[in-house]
Amino acid sequence: MAEDIIAQLANGTELRFPAGTSDDIINKTVKKYSLPSTDRSTTEKIGRGLSSIARGAAAPIAGAIVGGALAGPPGAIAGSLALPAAELLTKGLNTLLPDRYDISSPTAQVEKGLTRLGFPQPETRTERMLQVGGGALGGVGSQVGALGQLAQTATSPVARGVAQTLSQQPVRQTAAALPVGAVSQYVTEESGSPLAGVAAGLLTGIPFAIGAKGKLQAPTVQELKGQAGQLYKFAEKAGAVFKKDPYSQFAINLENILIKEGMDETLTPKVVAALKRINQEKGGNVTLEKLEILRRIGRGASSSIDANESRIGNIIIDKLDDFVENAQPSQLSKGSSEAVKALKDARELWKRAKKTEIIDDLVASADVRAEANYTQSGIENVLRRKLVNLADNPRKLRAFSKEEQELIKSTAKGGPIQNALRFIGKLAPTGVISSGVSVGGGALIGGTSGAVIVPVVGSLARQGATQLGLRNIEQLRNRLALGYQPIPQVSTRGLISSREAIAPIINPITGLLTEEYE
Repeated sequence: MAEDIIAQLANGTELRFPAGTSDDIINKTVKKYSLPSTDRSTTEKIGRGLSSIARGAAAPIAGAIVGGALAGPPGAIAGSLALPAAELLTKGLNTLLPDRYDISSPTAQVEKGLTRLGFPQPETRTERMLQVGGGALGGVGSQVGALGQLAQTATSPVARGVAQTLSQQPVRQTAAALPVGAVSQYVTEESGSPLAGVAAGLLTGIPFAIGAKGKLQAPTVQELKGQAGQLYKFAEKAGAVFKKDPYSQFAINLENILIKEGMDETLTPKVVAALKRINQEKGGNVTLEKLEILRRIGRGASSSIDANESRIGNIIIDKLDDFVENAQPSQLSKGSSEAVKALKDARELWKRAKKTEIIDDLVASADVRAEANYTQSGIENVLRRKLVNLADNPRKLRAFSKEEQELIKSTAKGGPIQNALRFIGKLAPTGVISSGVSVGGGALIGGTSGAVIVPVVGSLARQGATQLGLRNIEQLRNRLALGYQPIPQVSTRGLISSREAIAPIINPITGLLTEEYE
């Protein structure tokens, strides 16, 4: 004879059903007897609500702490997602394996463990909503924090860009987590549809994104110079000193190279003077600070108005940089290679600051001119002319790499869409003559409707060209300030919505609670 089906309520009560009873009847009966008692005090309800939030947040936060201790920010992110990953893997294996080899749910095991640790098991819909919301809060909070650190420490430009994108608007992301998770759980239980729960979560997250823009936080010139200054101080404090033999050999090799390149006392006097100063340091140990001074002397030669002398001066700088950056511990009599790396990084930051400053000054100057004479040119045209002037100035352009020079030139020229909009924008009524041409030409083409449509289209196209020009120069500035091509940014609304769309995956407790209590 078939045995009865036994269902256990959260308070330990067992309900017996005859063999063969449908799941639908069992679920409805369990739900009926699981209704909350109303004799709890307000204080107790609040306490259980807070405990439910803590219960949900416990797993992702614990995973992030352990992962962070083992592998820093990447480990924290992986740790916060460890339970969802294990749950997905288990479900995948159970789909492939025969029923008798089914693997128990990792999330269910964690739930049992949390109950044994003293976290109250949720008994009401509100408590289940708060637990799911707590899980979302713990996951988002730990991930956003770790991503923020990763955006500063990642060695790969791509990794830094992705981390920076995903960690934007951390307050809004974190604030949205609990209410979105709670509403998603409520709708899922009420409707019986996980998709409806996801949709409700998406709608709940929208208000948290209103007014926010996904904007890349590229460093300012002041921030770059501040970071460079700190690294310079560290390099000086470390006091790396090069042995005399490696430096003397470097000076001899450099002189041979410069002679082959055309160094001449009459034709390249600044190069000769720089080499003379470099040779004076032979025969003794040379400090990192001294090499930095020699580099500045070499830059004096590289800034010569004579193209050939400038070329040879740049060779001096490149060779000095190679000597310092490729230094081996055996070449140092004092200090460490860390000081050399700090100096290299400081130079890179300082170069980025100076390049960014050129673009910032260009934009500031364009703003002033546009305000004074907006009707004739507009800010987009002023910026374009400024960039063209920069691209045509070999001396200023020399500060930028080949890739950066091409980016400046392409930004000055504008893309096909921007140029097309600029051309159509000539129909915009910006003055007496242009208004007459725009309205009159429109009337000739399409009568009264044309007289209205043509000026409107011209104005919209002109505005579009302006916005594209501003966006392109902002992207150029960000590229120079960051030192790498930034990852395309997503809006805060898109970021929050994406999180909620995958909530059932990264917060598997949602589905588990729905299955248990529906």
